[in-house]
Amino acid sequence: MIKALIFLFVLLLISFLFFFSSKFKKKTMILILSILVIVMTVLTLALILLEDNSVEKLYYPPKFDGVKVIPGFFDEKN
Repeated sequence: MIKALIFLFVLLLISFLFFFSSKFKKKTMILILSILVIVMTVLTLALILLEDNSVEKLYYPPKFDGVKVIPGFFDEKN
């Protein structure tokens, strides 16, 4: 969820810059856009490379054996 908010904030910032771009000098605008491109590239690479899919968790649901309920649990497969 936080990743989506970060991307939404960056997109809002980009649209804000393009809306007010006539008030900035050309060199300033190029610098700001290059910084934004670098930040978006880093965020995108972090989103792709840092996703943790290596741990597989198996869920064993609770069972009723006729007398009592045996609680469920997660088992990590590694």
